[in-house]
Amino acid sequence: MTMLPVMVIGGGIAGVQAALDLADAGRRVVLVEKTPSIGGKMAALDKNFPTLDCSICIEAPKLSEVSENRNIEVLSNSEVTGVERTPSGSFRVTLSRHGNLVNDECTRCGLCSEACPVVLPNEFDSGMASRKAVFTPFPQAVPGPYFLSVADCVNEPPIVLPCSRCLDVCPPKAISWDRPLELGLEREVAAVIAATGFDLYDPASLEEYGYGTHPDIVTAMEFERLLSSAGPTGGEILCPSDGRHARRVVFVLCAGSRDSRRLSQCSRFCCMYSIKEAVQARDHGVDWVKSLYMDIRA
Repeated sequence: MTMLPVMVIGGGIAGVQAALDLADAGRRVVLVEKTPSIGGKMAALDKNFPTLDCSICIEAPKLSEVSENRNIEVLSNSEVTGVERTPSGSFRVTLSRHGNLVNDECTRCGLCSEACPVVLPNEFDSGMASRKAVFTPFPQAVPGPYFLSVADCVNEPPIVLPCSRCLDVCPPKAISWDRPLELGLEREVAAVIAATGFDLYDPASLEEYGYGTHPDIVTAMEFERLLSSAGPTGGEILCPSDGRHARRVVFVLCAGSRDSRRLSQCSRFCCMYSIKEAVQARDHGVDWVKSLYMDIRA
């Protein structure tokens, strides 16, 4: 009797590692990720604490392994809409998938993105750089084909008449406007692993810290992209306000947590994360670094 696969919800590093471990044990896996690429937030980090090893250098081989593993089915641009227990004890999972108008013939040459007239904030760079309506989130992204965001295209359905600039320059003609945009999927699985990751606390709700009132007040993830050599500033810590090199940096810890008005619990994360970024700031040429905290819970 063929064993049912295991579904892993979330394609960040936790979900990727869970999928690989299951596949190595001989189980089939359905890996579900709501964004165009697996990799999650780890792919956007510059270094990992405590060894300060290159983050994408660690993760990229795992992403490649997932894409090449016959036991793993990757469903990107997909979200779980329902989970139902069957009489036999398995789970029937329904999903909604946003179809990609770029097929597997894509060679990632980038000509489509260069030709696209639409310029938008790049979510992978925390909005600190731009992307086009047809793009790849980052160079090592899996799945491999570029993703065409129909919602961002200059000719959004129901006017299904693309400007065709991307298609005109695509050598293998990998873009097709007759591919389905919305797919309803169903999978029966033996078990479900939720590896859905985390969201950042909304910094705009922390009025006392001034986020949004000045461009040089940034979140940890925005600072992370400034640190990255693949980021919008090539790894140089430049002030978003005027592009000058930052010489003095203050880190504010416990923001949004350990606060009776919001979340009274400690996040158990920002101490080590902020220390890592403080060390990196010094390595990147910042002369003076100050960390403000209640107490360190490392």
